[in-house]
Amino acid sequence: MSGINCIVYPPTVDYHYMTQRPQQLMNQFARMGIPVFFMNQNTSFRRPFRGIEKVAPNLFVFHEVDPLPFLQGVRPVVYYNATAHVEQVQRFHPSLLVFDSVDEPSEEFAAWRPYYNRAVSSADLVLCSSAKLQQMAGPLNSHVYLVKNGCDYEHFSRAREDLPVPREMQEISGPVIGYFGVIATWCDLELVERVARAFPHCQLLMIGPLYNVSRVPQRENIHWLGYRPYDQLPGYARLFDVAIIPFRHTSMTEAVNPIKMWEYMAAGIPVVSTNLPEARAHQNLVYCARTGDEFVEGIRAALADKFPERRQERMALARENSWEARAHEVLDLLRERLAIKELGSPTGVPMQPVPYLQETVEGEDEQKASHIHVNRANSLRLSTPVGRRVAKRGVTHSGGGAPAGRLQYSRRQAFSHHILPSSKRGYKDA
Repeated sequence: MSGINCIVYPPTVDYHYMTQRPQQLMNQFARMGIPVFFMNQNTSFRRPFRGIEKVAPNLFVFHEVDPLPFLQGVRPVVYYNATAHVEQVQRFHPSLLVFDSVDEPSEEFAAWRPYYNRAVSSADLVLCSSAKLQQMAGPLNSHVYLVKNGCDYEHFSRAREDLPVPREMQEISGPVIGYFGVIATWCDLELVERVARAFPHCQLLMIGPLYNVSRVPQRENIHWLGYRPYDQLPGYARLFDVAIIPFRHTSMTEAVNPIKMWEYMAAGIPVVSTNLPEARAHQNLVYCARTGDEFVEGIRAALADKFPERRQERMALARENSWEARAHEVLDLLRERLAIKELGSPTGVPMQPVPYLQETVEGEDEQKASHIHVNRANSLRLSTPVGRRVAKRGVTHSGGGAPAGRLQYSRRQAFSHHILPSSKRGYKDA
């Protein structure tokens, strides 16, 4: 056992929208057998949902539900990104407080600045996705570590396979220069237009939602496809002859370790980037450009980069930098800090029984209510009891013969914190 009872991730991103570092790492932790409570930041991307969604074994997404009642007797690891959460995280009584620094608190992320020093200095462990972020945090905390971004190698290496061609791509011909990710103010859209002019025989695919951007260049060979679900991206990536990272040179982008760089390489695609420090660290495989002219020349060279051994080198580097490898790095650091603090149980079992709330619901159609149990071994299991009326009761699973306790909830608390069927307020089990 890891000595980690549970990981709680406060609401920062929408689990189902624009899969990035938080979702990837929490998925990996769950696969390693650690219960993860992912507090969702719901967006307009999908219909609001209130309840607890089991998206994978050990991984539970809390939609507008407070996980605190499910943590009785458990001191979780609290793992957060948004600096403003420094005001809230202590209410979970964490065994370990982890601040994961993923963006410099400037420009588009300037709102994070007022809380940054406190978030870094108060953490038991600070992780940084780039060397610049590590340098920023180092003077504020003696436990700062570099853990760069990575990729879901198995997912993106599928771009080698004979995946179906996306419908809107079936009538597009010619070499493809592609991008996927948020299209935001940190993207150099003038550079994108310049590339389109320089390569009129190529098609530019720009995949991703617009963020703080209202106008984009319009040319016949630029295709703004908008948001596409994560599971569809390999199908587009297999069509890319070249993949680009056209970021502006700013203080904020100097601190970016672009996830898309690793994802492109996992698909074996030649990558052309503006001169980001984290891309420059791999300039033997990434074409880095300091100017617009160099960016165009980089694309020209990348279009000619058809060598199988170069493709294999890119994929090998991406495999070494998978999210699975990153999660193992993080867990090693968590265990080390927990051992030093002497707060983690060596067996991973809570030191006292963990109560849970049970609710049974039946309507005229005899629908069953799924609900969540947290037991002493800290596993989460599901059951579907049936009854003729709504019943609510506090129940404690003591486990191992430990003394049983009881957790009482009022009717109002029960409906605030628990789960109803999907036709009511929503339990969803993927």
